Amino acid sequence: MRILIILSTLFLMACSNQTEQETEQANVNEIKGQSVNPLVASIQEAHQLDEFRKKEIVSFDIKLTFRGNERLNARIYSTTNSSKVLVKNSENTRLLFDGNEIWIHPKDSLYEGARFDALTWSYFFMAPFKLNDSGTHHTQAEKMNYQNEDSLMSSKLTFGENIGDAPDDWYILYQNENSNLLEAMAYIVTFGGREQEKAAQNPHAISYSDYKKVEGIPFAHKWKFWNWSEKNGLEDQLGEATISNIQFTDDHSVFNKSKEAAPVPK
Repeated sequence: MRILIILSTLFLMACSNQTEQETEQANVNEIKGQSVNPLVASIQEAHQLDEFRKKEIVSFDIKLTFRGNERLNARIYSTTNSSKVLVKNSENTRLLFDGNEIWIHPKDSLYEGARFDALTWSYFFMAPFKLNDSGTHHTQAEKMNYQNEDSLMSSKLTFGENIGDAPDDWYILYQNENSNLLEAMAYIVTFGGREQEKAAQNPHAISYSDYKKVEGIPFAHKWKFWNWSEKNGLEDQLGEATISNIQFTDDHSVFNKSKEAAPVPK
């Protein structure tokens, strides 16, 4: 009988503790009434999401190389909710996403990968602020291999149907264990109609470093791109990018479309 009483007491204590923990987690998971994965919530807090959302437009310079060759040298503008994006490259080509379509000017400067450039690099730049956008889904956080036998807390990000140009993409988020900032993301590319199963055979990753604050908001000024595997995490480096001259503005005229711009086909 004494054993039953002890077990009953322990069970009640466990239930009480579990209830308290569930309540605490529910509080952590609620940001302005929206359910948020705890790992994502801590990343967003570290990145000053609320302050970022107060801004209208962010712009930055990017110099991107892959395997030693320059891939992109441009200035990118984006509304902080990604409703509009402008990419002005060093050759004076303008790629404009107006919220519905992508346009290019001059129209005879169309090149393979233009649509990818118009949407991808601004997403990588603003990834820490977009992790809980509408249509995103996250798995429960767990430790995953990162690099050189180190492991970090991580969560898998997927998307609902018809979200963006590539809803079959997925990302593995890694969080820095000291700063809580976004350390890296593994990802696949299904852009352009590539099948998810095929894309998953060649996953890559982007790692973020050299964080500096701009108006109190931390941004990574160095990116590196890698081959990635679930077993080993980051493997061979493929490329890198330098981010500089990050600024905020509220001048939406930068997104004005030239009358001579041509649509970029999907």
